[in-house]
Amino acid sequence: MRMNPFALLAAVAADWPRLGPLLAPGAHPELRALLTEVRTALGAPAPDARDHEEAGHGAADRAVRAVLAALPAGEAARLSGDGGPGRFVGTSPSAVHQGFDAMDLCMLVIDDNPMVGPLLGPVRERLLRAPAASPPGTGAVDPRLIVLTRENGERQLPAFQFEAGTMPWQVVLEVADVLHADRDPWGVADWWLSANAWTGTAPARLLGQGRDPEILGAARTLTVTGGEW
Repeated sequence: MRMNPFALLAAVAADWPRLGPLLAPGAHPELRALLTEVRTALGAPAPDARDHEEAGHGAADRAVRAVLAALPAGEAARLSGDGGPGRFVGTSPSAVHQGFDAMDLCMLVIDDNPMVGPLLGPVRERLLRAPAASPPGTGAVDPRLIVLTRENGERQLPAFQFEAGTMPWQVVLEVADVLHADRDPWGVADWWLSANAWTGTAPARLLGQGRDPEILGAARTLTVTGGEW
């Protein structure tokens, strides 16, 4: 029975921390381009479910071939054949493997977004539900600001970062330096929006209340061994 390419891409996503470094040198740009096709096709409106599946199937097939060609032979054989015929069956783009799907691999490869799968995916969706603004169409965004990426690749900035219009709170920029928001935007966004034992509430709730030293102090506790959010 023919393998479901979406299921195989999901299996790669589930094992990406191990498989990603095994890809042949130079394979990532090609895979990124192919997965961009997959994401575009799956995100495009279609008259019915069959059209939706067919739109992304060709791109998914090409992405699967690229992955299998770039992996060591043993890993490629394990992915495509382990478990016997029918391991990855059907054609559904919504196929899931261990809680991961093909769109998770798109986020991992295209956006370098680690917030995927059954554990981190719900955290991603919670953070993306918070009030947000789109990055400006022109002009650079301050690199210290938190920018989050949606499943379809669209970027958004959590709205709590701004005092008025596009002017960020100074303490937000200071905390970004302390917690390295450029390297871990999701973790820092979660820190701002989650209850904090040091402040007694989500730090974002304290912005504009004259408690900037307390917010900054809470952030600095995380740089000390044993600090807790």
